[in-house]
Amino acid sequence: MVKENVPFLTDEFLDELVKEINQQYGWQTPEQNIETITND
Repeated sequence: MVKENVPFLTDEFLDELVKEINQQYGWQTPEQNIETITND
């Protein structure tokens, strides 16, 4: 992960962090979970 010198956690930073964690651990994002539930 590229470390950015940001004094606070922005939504964009958190979104990227979530994506990286999901790729590493195979977790789904809330958006994916909602799609899965509504597509049943």
